[in-house]
Amino acid sequence: MPETLETFLSAVHRTCTEVTRKAPDYFATRPLRATRPPAGAVEAVRAAFGAALREEAREEFTAVDDLLDRRRAGSDGSGASRGHGEDWAGWRRRLDRRSALRSARAARLARAMDRREVRSAGCRVRYRAGGQGPLVVLLTALGYTDEVWYPLAERLLPGRRVVMWDAEDASEPIGPAERRLDLVDAVLAAEGARACDVIGWCSGAQLAVEYALGRPRAVRAAVLLNGSYPRAATDAASAYERNLAAVCASVAARPHRAERALRMLTGASGPGPLPADERLAAVEVLARVPPGLEPVLRHPFRDAPALVRYSRMLDELWRRPLPPPAPGAPPLLSLAAELDRVAAPEPPAGLRPLLAGRHGVLAGATHYSLLERPEAVADVCRAFLDDPAGAVPVAGGAEEVRWASGDRPTGPVDDPVARERRVEPLRAPGRGGATR
Repeated sequence: MPETLETFLSAVHRTCTEVTRKAPDYFATRPLRATRPPAGAVEAVRAAFGAALREEAREEFTAVDDLLDRRRAGSDGSGASRGHGEDWAGWRRRLDRRSALRSARAARLARAMDRREVRSAGCRVRYRAGGQGPLVVLLTALGYTDEVWYPLAERLLPGRRVVMWDAEDASEPIGPAERRLDLVDAVLAAEGARACDVIGWCSGAQLAVEYALGRPRAVRAAVLLNGSYPRAATDAASAYERNLAAVCASVAARPHRAERALRMLTGASGPGPLPADERLAAVEVLARVPPGLEPVLRHPFRDAPALVRYSRMLDELWRRPLPPPAPGAPPLLSLAAELDRVAAPEPPAGLRPLLAGRHGVLAGATHYSLLERPEAVADVCRAFLDDPAGAVPVAGGAEEVRWASGDRPTGPVDDPVARERRVEPLRAPGRGGATR
């Protein structure tokens, strides 16, 4: 079907909203580029977004232009309202209101879900559950609250029962990772389920792998989002992973160092100016942590006692190697982010045989894609969980994803800004850096 002006503008809306949230004046001095835009697009983009649109070849694209181009291929215009004539500014305001309403609905999600509690081996977990259908268990990264899941969970709920909990709720008393896996068993029993799908984020992805391989009959399929794992010396690892591993090992062994570590984790008061070079500026703006997420992302670093607990949990988890492939293991899918400066986008070599090529990289995304791009992540999760054994398990998934072939990774990501900053000190979110 030919691309219409409305479908094109729907893709522009998603892209401009994401970019200007991180840098409100980005398009004041920088154009947006597209190949063969629909008739009237230049005037409509100027009216709706106050941005200049240029028709140029892909060779001239920045990372922002490439993201728009990918979204054009996947946009169906379903968010557009017809009958607006040429009031493109009003059309944009209507889409903005719809987005704001959906964000508000996701923020209220916790109050709309049931609050339950289970105990196992001296530990307890208070969890939230909502919806009807196949059970999906969301495994939060160590040290974080289930708030990181709200935008994604709200999109997964139709047709599924979603369960999630705070990682710290499951760590009382602090114990080995096996206890966290036992708690998943207890949640399944409380829900009356014999099996579930599992989605793990960051360090929760390692727990998802361990649970899927250790209890293959209890897991139908597992999705690993922005996974951070113990890595061999030959595996790709981010500078942040290496630095954080050293900090957590030090604090776990010597808790009195937590205050000093917190000071080291504090960087600048905010992001600096974007680079003058337009290609570097496009990468940098997409790689920024969105404003407003700082309280959620700083949770493990809120004070010295929290950092001590987080360090002990993460250090213990990372001392556990990934389990080897096992017969009868359920299907696994990995989704990384192109501009992830927290966890390396490439999966460890030991994990690739389990993925069997089901590894994708979300273009222009950060470690927090489940918060920034919940619609794209939900599309991939639903497509895979609906048919995890399919020959092409991600058919119908987001066009923004670049998929691996065979058991090989998708290749190195061209993030020139990250290369320039690879020796910077570790920083916490909201301070020019990110958390794990």
